[in-house]
Amino acid sequence: MRHPKAALVERAQAEGRGKPVFETTRSGPEHEPVFQAEASLDGVVLGHGEGGNKREAERRAAESALVALDRVALDSASVSADDTPFDGPWPMFETVLASALQVANARVPTELRGDAAREAVQAFTLTLYKGMLESLGDVVEDDEDAEDDEA
Repeated sequence: MRHPKAALVERAQAEGRGKPVFETTRSGPEHEPVFQAEASLDGVVLGHGEGGNKREAERRAAESALVALDRVALDSASVSADDTPFDGPWPMFETVLASALQVANARVPTELRGDAAREAVQAFTLTLYKGMLESLGDVVEDDEDAEDDEA
């Protein structure tokens, strides 16, 4: 089995991303140190690890980062399964949109930060909202709108 740090580097290269960066700190007494490591990719912390030495902490951080990347890939695959272009304008139902946003925000991996998190939440919210509207069927025009059209 490949070492997790090597696997993370290979995956980053395959996806055309930068090289993973590991930041490691040491704490605890001299005779029993504890190392904490973070694995970042493109400035986004994807994984955390802890161990009795630097190598172990970074290995665990790389494993955690690989799991996070797998989750993002899985979520992206399910979010972009319907690549139908936006054919709005869609009607605005604030409570439905708010519910879709809450679900999307809860489902996006907590390791994502900044633009990556925003884009993942936005894409997932759009997919959920579109699906909810489609399940409602045709949206019936308001009676006032119908009267305005006739005038």
